Amino acid sequence: MGKPTRMPSLKALKVFQEAGRYLSFKEAAEVLFISPSAVSHQVKNLENYLGIELFVRKTRALEFTDAGRKYFTFLDEMFSRLEAET
Repeated sequence: MGKPTRMPSLKALKVFQEAGRYLSFKEAAEVLFISPSAVSHQVKNLENYLGIELFVRKTRALEFTDAGRKYFTFLDEMFSRLEAET
């Protein structure tokens, strides 16, 4: 029997999706009813899990890395499909 694969937590994926939608930890936090610090920690944990940076953090702004933009596009589509089917 093969080794079970693990995925990042659904919560971390949703937090990343919202941060990517707004390109803001603060706005994502407001939508998710958590603190901006919690958003930052979730995204950092996801980055550590994946072994890639998803955002370039600037003083008061976020930008996607190339990998982050690609992952966001994929996740955004998957969440949209999940919501439509549900």
